[in-house]
Amino acid sequence: MSVKATNIKSKLRFINYVVNKVEFYMNPKFTGDAVSLDFDIEREIKFLEDEDNTVLVKLEADIFPLAEYKNYPFSMKLEITGVFEIENNATEVEARGLAETNAIAILFPYLRAMVTTYSANANVEPIIIPPINVLKMVNDKKEV
Repeated sequence: MSVKATNIKSKLRFINYVVNKVEFYMNPKFTGDAVSLDFDIEREIKFLEDEDNTVLVKLEADIFPLAEYKNYPFSMKLEITGVFEIENNATEVEARGLAETNAIAILFPYLRAMVTTYSANANVEPIIIPPINVLKMVNDKKEV
């Protein structure tokens, strides 16, 4: 059985992403060996008013926050913004759902790869953020 691409094509299209910020600070007071990964991910969604089918999705990662206080080897903050287009025939509810789940799920692997690459190039043990349930993350952040 063949499926036509038009039947499964998403109303969301990933255009590009940009790196807004990368901050990396070694903790000279770190004592110890391995530590468990401590991170937080925040997101911001902005529908552009002058371009009603364009949405910007910003992800911010905070890796090992408060490194000196919690005795982490370093701290890292990253921020990336993805540019997406949503088809004009999508409803407002549909567009919001696509941005909150699908767009974040598309953008998250880029953030994960940056954390791993940057930490490896900083000559520390490479950090690998595990895959996450994007829908759960979004719902959990809404409840707070």
